[in-house]
Amino acid sequence: MKQFGLSAFEKLKSRKEIKRVISFGVNIISDDKKIKAIYLTEKTEKKTSVKITPAVFKKLGCAVWRNRIKRLIRESYRLNKKDLIQKSNQKKIDLKIIFSPQNINENKNKHIGLEEILPSMLDVMKKITVRI
Repeated sequence: MKQFGLSAFEKLKSRKEIKRVISFGVNIISDDKKIKAIYLTEKTEKKTSVKITPAVFKKLGCAVWRNRIKRLIRESYRLNKKDLIQKSNQKKIDLKIIFSPQNINENKNKHIGLEEILPSMLDVMKKITVRI
């Protein structure tokens, strides 16, 4: 696995798994209330994994804007995933996370960049690392 890659194995794709994470997961919101994460942990004896997916609701903006937000969320996770994966491997935990924007929409943030998403993502990822 590449250090800064995001392979298909690291993406949460199954509709069934996503529903399970939403139903039984724990909610965390960044301090600036821009990013929300729902995560679910499971003990495992096999090789551990961290799987993520971005979720952006239709009400937040047009398809182009929503896809940009998803790309920015994936990129900020990809660049800073090392600590989360190490902690997951130490504790032998499978971790599934759904990231979604909380207080961001197209009307407020027409041109959004990585510098606006990254601090919130780091905050949420640090909170998850501490709690698992």
